[in-house]
Amino acid sequence: MPPYGFGYGGFGPGMGGPPFWWGAPMGWTDLDIYDYNNNYVLDDDEIGDLAKDNIIADPGIPMSDAHDVEVSVSGGTATLSGTVRNPRTKPLAYTDAFWTTGVKDVINNIEVQPMERKQEVSPGSRGRVGGR
Repeated sequence: MPPYGFGYGGFGPGMGGPPFWWGAPMGWTDLDIYDYNNNYVLDDDEIGDLAKDNIIADPGIPMSDAHDVEVSVSGGTATLSGTVRNPRTKPLAYTDAFWTTGVKDVINNIEVQPMERKQEVSPGSRGRVGGR
């Protein structure tokens, strides 16, 4: 039976089976995309790429923050670093990395530096020179 491409399962809605991406050969799963050397084991670099893509795909993380998060993996431990503006990004990125296939632990070194508000100018002082 050919795959119909309804997202999860590939054999129609709710029919089971592994998830696949559109246009994938029959029997491929999402993890096959990241197994660059085709040895059926995700290496640290491959796990890092998968974790970074999970962070970028998270709808709760602003795109500008997602691209500022750096992910490095050593021995299955993911280390997150970078400076972000939104305080929600830090815990969301941690969660995305933690639930990534192959990650055993996460060290979250992301720094949050919120944007500063500009000082408001009173309406009466706009456009006046010398305080008149």
